[in-house]
Amino acid sequence: MKKNRSKKLSLTTRREFLSTGGAGIGLMAMGAFAPSFLVDTVNAAGAAALDKDGKILVLIKLGGGNDGMNMLVPTHDDQYYKNRPKIGIAKKDALMIDENFGFNPRAPGYEELYKEGHMSVMLDVGYPNSTRSHFSGQDFYERGGGLEFSGTGWLGRYLDSECPQDQVRKINYPVATHISRNLPITLRSKSPQPVFSMLSSDIKTQAARTLDSNDDTSKLLKTAIQAAEKEENPKVNYLNMAYMNALITEEKVRDTIASYKADSPYPDHRIARDLKAVAALVASGMGTRVYSLDIGGFDTHGQQLGRHGDLHEELSSSILAFTKDLAAKKLSDKVIVMPYSEFGRRPYENGSAGTDHGTMSTFYAVGTGLNAGIFGTHPVIPSDNRSDSSWSDDTSIDFRQLYATVLDRWLDTDSKLVLNKEYKHIDFLLDTKKKSRSFLK
Repeated sequence: MKKNRSKKLSLTTRREFLSTGGAGIGLMAMGAFAPSFLVDTVNAAGAAALDKDGKILVLIKLGGGNDGMNMLVPTHDDQYYKNRPKIGIAKKDALMIDENFGFNPRAPGYEELYKEGHMSVMLDVGYPNSTRSHFSGQDFYERGGGLEFSGTGWLGRYLDSECPQDQVRKINYPVATHISRNLPITLRSKSPQPVFSMLSSDIKTQAARTLDSNDDTSKLLKTAIQAAEKEENPKVNYLNMAYMNALITEEKVRDTIASYKADSPYPDHRIARDLKAVAALVASGMGTRVYSLDIGGFDTHGQQLGRHGDLHEELSSSILAFTKDLAAKKLSDKVIVMPYSEFGRRPYENGSAGTDHGTMSTFYAVGTGLNAGIFGTHPVIPSDNRSDSSWSDDTSIDFRQLYATVLDRWLDTDSKLVLNKEYKHIDFLLDTKKKSRSFLK
């Protein structure tokens, strides 16, 4: 007997696929059996956001270990200058924001953001017993804790708590997007979630790519679709639909980025292009709640002054342009940018005019909807030129306090479900008592 075949989808039926509601079916529904590269890039195509009022977090990883003291200079602390005779930034050069602190002179973007009331700075941030290792430090910050969270990231667990699997199929847009080569630990979840992936290098070429392009991604997806069409298994036809969905989604993202008109000029830096792409997706109303970006080069063991200044010139000017762009579109109140790094630098310079791995650092957040100012206490700098600034139970800020504040007061979830503990909030975000937590209306 001849078997009944399910209706096949092919590249020529893309418009029909969209019009018949197929865009609402994504690879997230395939669970752990979906190919990893497709789970990582799953999205729904062409769908409007279901939660347009949701707040958005843009996380930027500063890879290598950012030197907080040369980003925000403690010009009032004589020991800072004694410990850094070559790389300490003089008060006359720092971009002063009060009588005690000034930003790196290469980062006027920070000065403008702070003085406009759009930047919060948190001093002496870290955690007890840091190992000063890139790998363990990255894991600890991205997991939001130790080995008890092995396999998941703090924002991945946030997605799990807000997107239970019986609801995931109803979410037809990416709830998180990362612009990086690999899925960051931060976004790793226990259950499959609609997370979109793209490379930073692709952003410059988005406009040139089409469904008929011959890049590796398109070739792979097209080959898979063509192979699936030869099968008579309904499960394979479902996979065919999922592949089609991935192609359509990438086309939507590409077209959104390529056609975007910024309302503020962006500098010519990679991180600026990435932030401009985020602005395009935010302005499109896609509904994504979390964006993860990265910028490397902060492991400044030698000749730090110029290199570190270059990085913060790029970063501060890019974040400033991003904030101005969204403000002009009246979208800036729903977005905050929060950079982080796996550790800080030691408070004294080394013999190569650089700094070695430290523990505590300075963190910051940017947005027009936050409570601007300086939070925390400047740490005591040891005078022996050997010791690191140490964790203080009385005055240091645990980085998980920042995470808990963002989860509870910005993303409107229950931080205890994500961090397994209650952490004291830092008031760079005010408690509005708004609880519109669900991704779904």
